Amino acid sequence: MAHEVDKPIVERLDVDNYATWKTRMKYLLVSKGLWAAIEIDDVSREIDQKALAQIGLHVKEHHLSTLERYDTAKGAWTHLQQVYQAKSNARKLQLRQELTLLKMMPNEPLTKFFSRAQDLQTQLRAAGHPVADQDVAWAVLAGLPAAYSTVITVLSTTSENDMTLTDILPKLLHVEQKEQMTQRRDETALTARPSSGNGTGSSRNPGFSGSTGFKQHMLVV
Repeated sequence: MAHEVDKPIVERLDVDNYATWKTRMKYLLVSKGLWAAIEIDDVSREIDQKALAQIGLHVKEHHLSTLERYDTAKGAWTHLQQVYQAKSNARKLQLRQELTLLKMMPNEPLTKFFSRAQDLQTQLRAAGHPVADQDVAWAVLAGLPAAYSTVITVLSTTSENDMTLTDILPKLLHVEQKEQMTQRRDETALTARPSSGNGTGSSRNPGFSGSTGFKQHMLVV
């Protein structure tokens, strides 16, 4: 049972996890004494085929037909590297642009906005392009609406240490709560405001309308 727990696990290569797969797969081959099949050409046939088998066992089914074209571990490894390096760079650029252009949506809760930023940071790390916590915090501050301008100025001028999302969230939540209270107060005032129009005669007896109304009432009687 302990052997099963300690057994290294490498998630199989799919379409969006090459960066982490490559690193874990390298460590797996090193642990089995097979990494030489990737680094050098002059290795024994046995080591090469064992390394190739490990690569084939750790990819999803849609990669198998491509890997069958290669009879060496280095050939298969190099092919996957060439294919996914271009895809990985494009993915990094896309995610980096999304982080740079990150904006808080109207009526979006602050915690949800922070969650979107953290998700982009996680995806960038998985794509092999880790982004520092401070850079993510600055991207979040840049994407906040004008209501947060004062606290943004304070944070940007008084922070001595590297800022993180955890550091700035409590201060920004205070602003969000004030904005919500102001909005609710405005909505209450709008609801309580008397309706427009002439309310002068609204309390009069509908049977009276000045002297004419009096005559009408007398006629009815």
